[in-house]
Amino acid sequence: MAASLAELERKLDALERTLAGLSSAVPPAATRIVDESVEGGAGAITIPAAAPAASPPPPTASAPAPAPLAAPPPPAAPPPSHAPSPAPPEPASSATSAPSAAELLRFRERLEATARELRDDYDALLGRLSYPAMPAGPRSTISFARGVPSLDIIDVQGLRDAAVRAFEADPEGATAYGTSVGYPRLRTWIADRHGVEPECVLVTNGSLQADAFLFDHLVGSGAEVVVERPTYDRTLLGLRERGAVVHAVALEQDGIDTNALGGLLAGGARPKLAHVIPNFQNPAGYTLSLQKRRALLELAAAHDFYILEDDPYADLRFTGEPQPTMLSLEPSRVVYASSFTKTVCPGVRVGYLVGPRELIAGIAKRATNTYISPGMVSEAIVYEFCASGALERSIDTVRTALAERARTLADALRSELPDAEFVEPQGGYFLWVTLPAGTSVDALFDAAGERGLAFVKGTDFMTDGGGNALRLAYSGVTPEQITEGVARLADAYRSL
Repeated sequence: MAASLAELERKLDALERTLAGLSSAVPPAATRIVDESVEGGAGAITIPAAAPAASPPPPTASAPAPAPLAAPPPPAAPPPSHAPSPAPPEPASSATSAPSAAELLRFRERLEATARELRDDYDALLGRLSYPAMPAGPRSTISFARGVPSLDIIDVQGLRDAAVRAFEADPEGATAYGTSVGYPRLRTWIADRHGVEPECVLVTNGSLQADAFLFDHLVGSGAEVVVERPTYDRTLLGLRERGAVVHAVALEQDGIDTNALGGLLAGGARPKLAHVIPNFQNPAGYTLSLQKRRALLELAAAHDFYILEDDPYADLRFTGEPQPTMLSLEPSRVVYASSFTKTVCPGVRVGYLVGPRELIAGIAKRATNTYISPGMVSEAIVYEFCASGALERSIDTVRTALAERARTLADALRSELPDAEFVEPQGGYFLWVTLPAGTSVDALFDAAGERGLAFVKGTDFMTDGGGNALRLAYSGVTPEQITEGVARLADAYRSL
């Protein structure tokens, strides 16, 4: 594969100009026998006798222009019978003879094949731009911005095999509209995994849409909602768009400050919903302790609100002991949301909700009116991937890679940026960095951009504050890129 997009672009441009020149050199009426071998030229080329000669193409920088096809000489008069036979002409040098139409067509075919290969490489490199993992070089950008797994830790072969099985095992179900509750086999698999009935599960196009359905169902204009501070920026956006009154409660290293939440409720707040990311929180990377999980459930029961347990990272723990879900502790008060984006791949766009049967039934009606059904093809593939055991293998691969990347990031920050305060994560995709008071994250963002580094500003995750904080996503960058990226971040910080 070519090393860079720039190199591919140069090669493609040169090939296109060469092919354009060849198009004008080959007689337009020339035809090729279908079974001609491209490389060996074993087939025959049929050229009409009246085919006109073409003008030579202009030379290009990428390849010398081929010589023009020579027009056939006029027929010579037969020599007199008494004249001696003329001597045979010297064979023309291969270096100076004009190429035949057959040779030009074979050469064009080879160039076109090369162009296709280069375009495939080009498309592959463009596809990798969807991920932050890019080669670390003096001109390349290293991105800590997007929370996605890099391509090297996605089980592409496993997904390909799952797709084949999905169409072989259930072609009718995979290709049909389906129902708003999702692909039945995947719905049942998720229900079994969480120990609930299938009627308590709704499969959606990603967990963000699952959250949106729940917000639409529970949160009207003026409704009060509790969130962590900081929290996922799309959560804030979704609640603001619905006119919710947002109460942001401080996030501590062991999760949301339940004492502060208790005080807020005692002061008269009446939320309909509390949105919590309990494991390896986005953006902070913190995990809600068991003690706080129980305290939060007690507050929900006492003040009659639901908890949205937004939990896409739970399986990505690489140190420490896993905590029970709040859904398993008190299913009547919890709506659980998750996704296969972080454990299978982002492109499947399959998420789900688990909650009380009546609540899920109400959301399913809303889903029917929104899209009839989610994507059956993606959900059928995810089901086959999960049911085959490939999901657990994929989780192991992702977890191992994340552990190394998180450790590398923490070590680099300690070495290169000693002013940074952070908690080394036990799992997930993110690390939250707090810099000394007075540091401008806006200025740091600009300075880092000048050095080819991207991250997300802390202000994006808060209704107020965060001016000296930032989120670093380590999931999509290699350890080598992490080391170089932190060096650039430290250099940007020192420049302020």
